[in-house]
Amino acid sequence: MMVTTALLSGWTAVGVAQSVRVSVPQENLRKEAAVTSNNKLATVLEGTRLTVTGRQGRWRQVTLEGWIWTASVETTDREGFDLVVSKTGGENLRESPSGSARRAAMLLRGMLLDGLERRGSWTRVRRTAWMWAESLSPTQAAEARPAETEQPGGGEAIDRTPARPERVVVSETPVRLLVSPEGDTLASLLPGTDLEVVARQGSWARVRLEGWVWVPATLPADSAGASGTLSAADLRANPEQYVGRRVRWQVQYVSLERADAVRTDFYEGEPFILARPTDRSEGFVYVAVPPEMVPRVEGLRPLETVDVLARVRTGRSSLMGVPILDLLAIE
Repeated sequence: MMVTTALLSGWTAVGVAQSVRVSVPQENLRKEAAVTSNNKLATVLEGTRLTVTGRQGRWRQVTLEGWIWTASVETTDREGFDLVVSKTGGENLRESPSGSARRAAMLLRGMLLDGLERRGSWTRVRRTAWMWAESLSPTQAAEARPAETEQPGGGEAIDRTPARPERVVVSETPVRLLVSPEGDTLASLLPGTDLEVVARQGSWARVRLEGWVWVPATLPADSAGASGTLSAADLRANPEQYVGRRVRWQVQYVSLERADAVRTDFYEGEPFILARPTDRSEGFVYVAVPPEMVPRVEGLRPLETVDVLARVRTGRSSLMGVPILDLLAIE
């Protein structure tokens, strides 16, 4: 009955679970076997081991397991899962319960998980979802063969197990990240920062660093000044063209809302202003509010007219088709 159900739903269950590894620098783990703007769950890193449990065309249903910092998850009962990633910006999934352990994936905030066990301040979690087949390579044959065994011709076997990237972790004191061994400082790396080594030169290592930045705090090259000429209608007509552009608008404040799960252009629970443009544009505009500015917004009166400095997050939201801005200042 289970096999029949799987076939009717468009995917095939794997009789014997297959062990695979991610064979590209990074690949997305998705809720469904399709590429959409709102079904990404995590970014899985090269070398991470997964178990294939189903197939659908060129997609593979895989199970990802690892350890996450317990403070970065909360309990839930949504969709049959018992944990959800709650940390703003997401959290690392590691191969063992240690901050220096290899990073297996970056889990996005809101990703639902099955909790398996607790160990100190760490929780082992699991999630089954979908990944593009071409980004995976089988590991069972390589792992079943010893790294070095005597061959019939007297030679030694070649270990073809995919090599994992060499990694280093910043020690107890901050370390400067330089352009070159004698170059300028790019950043100061905090203790515990996980780095992938791509080359060595004496006591120096060239490293690759991944991380997240708060986009409203960045400044695209074409938005040195805030525009007062762009309208809400302009943004809706060209939703991708103006992403990142700063605008200075006068809007009529309606209310302060909290985003629910269906508003995929926000993180769940993100505060935003429901407002009306005071120009000739019809409809509403949403203005996402950073946590530190919520008290200021709570002091506004319904239908009060305010001037806002904001950055365009999207010109047309996926649910209601309205512009979404990131609030920078209320002027």
